[in-house]
Amino acid sequence: MNTLIRSAVALLALPLALAGCGGSSPGASGGQAGAQDCVTDYAEGRDYFPDKSTVTESELWKISYHDSYKTITLTDTENAAGPELKYVLYQCGTPQPEATGDLEGALVVQVPVTNVSVTSFNALAMVDRLGKNKSITGLSGQLLGNAEKDKWYAGVAEAAGKPMSIGEYTDLNKEAVLGLKNQAIFMSGFGKGFDDISNARAAGMPGVSVSNRLERHALASAEWIKMVAAFYNAEAAANTEFDAIKAKYDQVVSTVSGKIDKRRAGYLCIAPERGCEFLHGHGAETLVGRLLTQLGVDNVFAPDNPAPNGQPYDFEKAVGTAADADFFIVYDPMKMVRDTLTADPRTNQFRPFRENDFIAGVDDNFEECRAKTYLDVDVLIRDFAIGLAPDLFPGAKGTCFARAS
Repeated sequence: MNTLIRSAVALLALPLALAGCGGSSPGASGGQAGAQDCVTDYAEGRDYFPDKSTVTESELWKISYHDSYKTITLTDTENAAGPELKYVLYQCGTPQPEATGDLEGALVVQVPVTNVSVTSFNALAMVDRLGKNKSITGLSGQLLGNAEKDKWYAGVAEAAGKPMSIGEYTDLNKEAVLGLKNQAIFMSGFGKGFDDISNARAAGMPGVSVSNRLERHALASAEWIKMVAAFYNAEAAANTEFDAIKAKYDQVVSTVSGKIDKRRAGYLCIAPERGCEFLHGHGAETLVGRLLTQLGVDNVFAPDNPAPNGQPYDFEKAVGTAADADFFIVYDPMKMVRDTLTADPRTNQFRPFRENDFIAGVDDNFEECRAKTYLDVDVLIRDFAIGLAPDLFPGAKGTCFARAS
């Protein structure tokens, strides 16, 4: 799959003595937990994870705790008909569980991790939010490239030290990854038709699927911060962060409930530079499509569009589908949108473009928002609500999506 499509979302101390582990366990993924986090007085039957997470929104993953190790199982979004992906996370200084029986085929990782690579935009935002940037020793070339043009990415890279480029998606540099001895590589689970994580695991690299963009609901996407946090034993921080996101998200829903009626909207991209031949619209089954439904908005791209990431529309099909739309949310940067509208007069067929009744990505922080909005779904829904019903948010301006000034 081409890169354009891929691109188109303080802890409690353990109640026990901690010191160095003395060496990595055989068969575990590479790397070593920090010496100060390792158990020195292991006792069978003791609970080594006082902070736990409960999955309340996600439909794609679950977690369970077993005294000295925890297991994460999640849907293999690349091979939905196949077995679930399994991760066994065992506390440094405790025995490594055998990957047999229910754990057969699992990736076994010693936690808390201190040495990871990241190729997923969304996972990078989650690692950053958890304050674990120092654990990052490798980044995909695209993420490193963003550090040259975006201040948020630059800050993440600076906090990480000097992360190495490990290639792109499926084209990972195996030699670089194995040289780094990463305990995990947080990768995007793009869904059916992709094989990034499958290829990484087949090559002996510790690929971990972060598939939050394929969740059907916005809060379920944000809840993946708990999954990433489990690798750091940072459940307490993740729970607090998610609860704050949910509270602000629910407040927006309450504010607009029953007050945005008879709006016909669409979520789309139009910029050729971002892979749109004419336009690409999201239907009812995408995360954003369901978000529009929750806001009480009619989605003009919903009919005959069940794809989990939307579908392309040529000019004739687009006019037939979205001619009566009165509002657009365009997930391209505003300057790129303006340039496309100027270059292609056919876009005047759509009332939102003729009347400037649309919002698009804020140019100054577009790359940052691209990484964060599937975590910060409270910001995402608020931006949409401000665009659709500005009177309900007097004086407010969008953070990641806004009208042209």
